[in-house]
Amino acid sequence: MKKLLAMSFALITASSAYAQEQAQPLFNNPMIDIVYPDVAGDYLVYSQRVQKTHQIMQLNRHQLSGAAKHVGAAFTNEVVRYGAAIANGDIAFVSNRLGTLTPWFASEHAQVAMHPGMFQSLLMPNHLEVSANGDTWVFDSSLETSRAPRINTQLTDKKLDHELLGQAWRMYHERLWLKKSGYPKTEEGMGNTFAQPQLFVMYPANSNLTMLGDGFDATLSQDGKSMVFVRETHGNFDLWMQNLDGTNLKRLTKNTYADVEPSLSPDGQRVAFVSNRDSRGDVLQTFIHVLNIKSGEVTAVTSGMNVIDGGPSWLDNNTIVFHSNRDPKAPNTDTVDNWRLWTVALPK
Repeated sequence: MKKLLAMSFALITASSAYAQEQAQPLFNNPMIDIVYPDVAGDYLVYSQRVQKTHQIMQLNRHQLSGAAKHVGAAFTNEVVRYGAAIANGDIAFVSNRLGTLTPWFASEHAQVAMHPGMFQSLLMPNHLEVSANGDTWVFDSSLETSRAPRINTQLTDKKLDHELLGQAWRMYHERLWLKKSGYPKTEEGMGNTFAQPQLFVMYPANSNLTMLGDGFDATLSQDGKSMVFVRETHGNFDLWMQNLDGTNLKRLTKNTYADVEPSLSPDGQRVAFVSNRDSRGDVLQTFIHVLNIKSGEVTAVTSGMNVIDGGPSWLDNNTIVFHSNRDPKAPNTDTVDNWRLWTVALPK
């Protein structure tokens, strides 16, 4: 790294709003897009785009104004995406530097491709998630031959549209994966001709690769033994949970609209996620919610008008960091043309 700046249901109660005034922007640079923060140990990792350059950045989560480390492109046409934090300070990411999308990790002294022989033009790792200790890696991939070139183009597009950069969950739905002037509501019954993506788990200590079944955008427990993920059926995006050995499958949400981008809390008792349930399925109006896994209670922790909040991660047990296009000068009512990181403290 270079130094630089079987199925059971948990019924859901009605969500209740939390005071949005608690949300605060972390950085305020209108020239940079910052998306998808991830936290492990003492480190906050996030993806940023400066003009046409993608980078993975790392900060000490206790000193967010300090100097950063980063992983950048090694050659002109390379794109690095899906940065994930590891507690020892290493950074996991996805890159096309070998010609196909492959997961990598960067330590202080080297950058290493993870089992590159596994990854060909069809198996392309998206939404990379790594356990805090680095022992377990999970990603999703479409296995549709016809879609592989289009997904590869979208993921390696340095000029990827602003919307799609901050709403990566949309890539698996035929009516949402491209930018257009208007979108249908994401609600139950919405058609999708794309086949469901598959979840895969990989362990760096060996060359085993296991396919876990339909789903995408997984978040791992601290011990790396279970995950929460998204499954879409008939336009209905919901959160599910299961052990990585395939046992104990549970449906956590059953909502008419979209629940996506989950993040398990450090104590494993709550899930932060993105939803448009409060905007009745509007793709361009999404907010951060928190699910109590035991009780099934859902609380909306951000709100606003026509803003997009996404990519939540737990900065600590009481604070969520996320990206948003909301305007720091009018956070509840206006948007800007780039993504910034924000934090929101949860009620105690």
